[in-house]
Amino acid sequence: MINLSRRRMVIGTASVLAAGISSQMLGGGVFATLAHAAPPLASAITMPDSFMTLSKQLTATDNLEPHLGQALYSWLHDKQLDTRLDALSALLSAHDGVVGDNLHQLLTQQPAELAQLYQQLVSGWYLGVVGQPGSQKCIGFENIVSYQLLKNNLLPPSYAPGEPNFWVNKPATTQQNLPEVTHG
Repeated sequence: MINLSRRRMVIGTASVLAAGISSQMLGGGVFATLAHAAPPLASAITMPDSFMTLSKQLTATDNLEPHLGQALYSWLHDKQLDTRLDALSALLSAHDGVVGDNLHQLLTQQPAELAQLYQQLVSGWYLGVVGQPGSQKCIGFENIVSYQLLKNNLLPPSYAPGEPNFWVNKPATTQQNLPEVTHG
């Protein structure tokens, strides 16, 4: 996944627009060739339905974000991914109802690539982070599972609950905010 800052995105978008306008004005030539040679923004890797089915099983969430799924699948994609996904799905189906520590114990008894795939999937969906420590990439933020599970109880991610610098002032306390203390 390409690490893209806002500035790079704006500059890149402006460059593509300028090349497109120039190609129209110049009637083709080099600019037309460059404009048609640009890679597509969406991944060309087709994500199988079984990936989302397994992901729903792992996260116990039915409304997973398809764009995050595509990003995670594309990042994980290699020649053996679909085989490992099928093996992990078969393992979970064979041990239906095994969760928590028992699931982790079961995964330690499996080939390392299966346990690693499980960890990568859970990390990708819940944290929006993929990769090994030191070379991790962020593939999602506001659409990750951990935020979706808490969205009714917490403020949206990255939104402050007050005006700028609201934390500088001491919060106002009222009788309603203070717990009632009784001595018995």
